[in-house]
Amino acid sequence: MTIIRFIVHNWPLKIGAILLASTMYVGMVAVQSTQVWPGTVSIQEIHTPDNAVRVDPATLPLVSGIRYIAPSDVRLTNDSFRATLDLSTAKVGLSEATLARVQLVSSDSRVQIIDYQPQQIRITLDKLVRKTVSVLLVTGDPPPGVTVGEKTLTPSVVQVFGASSLIAQVSHAEARVTIPSSGLDVDQDAPVIARSSTGDEVHGVEFDPPTVNVKLQIGSQLRTQTVPVKPPIVGTPTSGYIVSSIDITPPVVSVRGDANALEALNGLAATQPISIDGATGDVSVKVALALPPGVQAQDITTVTVVVHLQSPSSSRTLTIGIVPDGARPDRTYNLSTASVIITLGGATAALNALDTSTLVGVASVGNLDVGVHTVAVLVTLPSGIKQIALNPTQVTVTVVNASASSPPPSPSPLPSASP
Repeated sequence: MTIIRFIVHNWPLKIGAILLASTMYVGMVAVQSTQVWPGTVSIQEIHTPDNAVRVDPATLPLVSGIRYIAPSDVRLTNDSFRATLDLSTAKVGLSEATLARVQLVSSDSRVQIIDYQPQQIRITLDKLVRKTVSVLLVTGDPPPGVTVGEKTLTPSVVQVFGASSLIAQVSHAEARVTIPSSGLDVDQDAPVIARSSTGDEVHGVEFDPPTVNVKLQIGSQLRTQTVPVKPPIVGTPTSGYIVSSIDITPPVVSVRGDANALEALNGLAATQPISIDGATGDVSVKVALALPPGVQAQDITTVTVVVHLQSPSSSRTLTIGIVPDGARPDRTYNLSTASVIITLGGATAALNALDTSTLVGVASVGNLDVGVHTVAVLVTLPSGIKQIALNPTQVTVTVVNASASSPPPSPSPLPSASP
């Protein structure tokens, strides 16, 4: 009876309130009618547990059938919605799947989302692991008339990672290239794919690195040839030096390639350039061979090269002064000439480096008495420089006491210098 009394008490007011609420709802619906978004929204996976990965298909379904209420002036785009799949509570292990919730929100607060599909997705997580596997190169049969020489894979092993159940199936990686019928060498990056022990492709795993570099020596007639080594010499040595000879060890090398590649050698195996710029002596280096594409040395990759430098002989004529050596302070010494002409010989580099301002002719007068004397002129030269000619070789020295008032006697004529 209490319930009936509550229902019928002031029933006109209650009916009026219900009618008013219904009227207001109808008005709101009229202003903001339910609409359907015609596009789709991709789902973003969030809060995935550490060291875990989904083993379901890599691409999640798209959210569609989006029903919403919004004012008539709202304009929506693909950026107006964001869909996420929260995996924070998902179980890791193939034995148990998780029903994860899809949450759809709008960046516009005036939009009220009513419905969308899907709202839940069943997913399975597995442990994320990685391992190292070898890369197997697959080329297939070469075209008619084409032969395949040396094969190079860089790197030859890679890291594969993904769900533990999938990684367990991977026995090796495979890189596949096609041998061109043109006969040109192959140098390209090839993607790697996962293979099981039975040769089946294992999907859903990734590689680090995802590609390997493949080099194939292609030719129609690979052969071996022995050619001399010729190093290119660049630069200029210090002035006065020239290249006298070059020693190469070994002087010849054995190379292999097809006919076209070997023809590019022009009968010589070059090395990397050797610089002698500014050198003042022999230059000895170990240098790598610089072979054209498609040609490889059979046994060695570097050679030893010694560039011998020498300075050719030359001569130089100049005038130098004469100084008395051993002069006494109480005597006066008068020389018949103040300078001599000297011709020097030696290596050009040594002559270029000689400081001529330090050269003097020396006349020894320490043991001379008062009178007129003939004295030899001596010139001291550095090592590596020799005297070719000196004119005159002697000078007349007149010695008088410093206190003597009479003029000194006239000097006797000097003998002529030999040519």
